[in-house]
Amino acid sequence: MENAQDFYGQSLGRIKSQAQGYREQLEQYAQQLPEGNEQAQIQEMVDSYMELEGSMDQAAQDAGVEEAMNQASQQTMEQMQQFAQESAQKAQDAAGQAAGQAQQVAGQATDQAGQVAGQAQEAAGGAAQQAQDTAGQAAQQGQQAAGQAAQQGQQAAGGGQQQQQPNATQAAEQKAQELGVDLSQVQGSGAGGRITVRDVIAASNQ
Repeated sequence: MENAQDFYGQSLGRIKSQAQGYREQLEQYAQQLPEGNEQAQIQEMVDSYMELEGSMDQAAQDAGVEEAMNQASQQTMEQMQQFAQESAQKAQDAAGQAAGQAQQVAGQATDQAGQVAGQAQEAAGGAAQQAQDTAGQAAQQGQQAAGQAAQQGQQAAGGGQQQQQPNATQAAEQKAQELGVDLSQVQGSGAGGRITVRDVIAASNQ
């Protein structure tokens, strides 16, 4: 039983670190975009990742594997950073070679990156399935939040629908209902003063 709990916690930790990495990349990308529909769509996706991370935290707390999850998450983040540093160093070394050799090295690096990405997706898929079987309702809520964010993104891309009042993401509105927070009293930090999940959580803690 203890081994099963450790494996479950480590699986959650690896998935959570990947979700954090994707969320941070989206946040950086959103900062580079001008205010508008595209930035609002990115913010919706950021909120959905925050909801998913929160669901995994709750699942780990319910199962009593928070420590194992946090350790696995930290290790995975360190491995991702190390891989990024090694890739950057290889790219710098390749830049000093002839154009033909540089193209060859870039092709090999691309193939290796694709293999690593495929292996990571397979590992994440297996771990996610086990997490869903054990976490139950928490994981299902995370999937529903991600599905809603994807649907909103498609609607925003296809029709450019106008934002509803109050000026908050749908995920933020749901979180406000869960926590009993009045959105009219929340100061938004997103694009154009848009209220995000992070703003709602901060208001509930005051």
